[in-house]
Amino acid sequence: MNAQPVIDVVNLSKAFGPKVVLSNVNLQVREGESLVVLGGSGTGKTVLLRNIMGLLKPDAGHVAVEGKIIAQLDREELFKVRQKIGMCFQMAALFDSMSVEENVGFSLKRHTTMTRAEVADRVDECLGLVGLKGTNHLRPSELSGGMKRRVGFARAIALKPEILLFDEPTTGLDPVMTDVIGRVILDLKHELGVTTITITHDLKSAFEIADRIALLFRGECIACEAPADFRRNPNPVVQQFLKGDADGPFLQDPPPPKRAMSRALHPPPA
Repeated sequence: MNAQPVIDVVNLSKAFGPKVVLSNVNLQVREGESLVVLGGSGTGKTVLLRNIMGLLKPDAGHVAVEGKIIAQLDREELFKVRQKIGMCFQMAALFDSMSVEENVGFSLKRHTTMTRAEVADRVDECLGLVGLKGTNHLRPSELSGGMKRRVGFARAIALKPEILLFDEPTTGLDPVMTDVIGRVILDLKHELGVTTITITHDLKSAFEIADRIALLFRGECIACEAPADFRRNPNPVVQQFLKGDADGPFLQDPPPPKRAMSRALHPPPA
């Protein structure tokens, strides 16, 4: 087994102006592993994915994919890494003017030398993997919310990535379709052997698809463990999140920033 993690997040910090979104986050994802990242709104979950993709640069720390530090790569090297990653966007982000077939085959036409027939075969294969055979000529406007997400999944796997990133794949879906999406994610993991990171608020899906579950709180990763251990974690924030309880530390005002306290205790020399 490869000792080096496929994705290695090391002391990752990112702020936007005075708002610290991520603070010294450390996460490792092994080959073939499914990591689910939980957290309240605004805790930096999507920002984490954007740093992995190289869409944002860390203020401190780094993200490495297969040993390559993303922020240090030039444009060509970053493109090669991105080809190994399939991104599944929160609301599918399909091109409304294109058919399902054109959406799924978009990256194949742009980034490969495949013939039209080969692209069509690959599109059919990808749609079959997400349970949407025969939908090739439909438009996004003709699809339900769950179908759009699955078309987005098919597009993400078209280039045969080694890593899949799912950003809130079940947001806005009913419980039945949420379960369908969770099963599709599991099927893709098992069929393709990919490494996955899934951002979600849905606890049922999280416990069904995760090998490990991480929880972000106030920009920090306060837990990352197997689902059974996560359920038993005594941290009051973890337990409040699991119970969905309004009472507890989750909604309390955070303490003053350490840097501000340090300045107050040790004012700069005149």
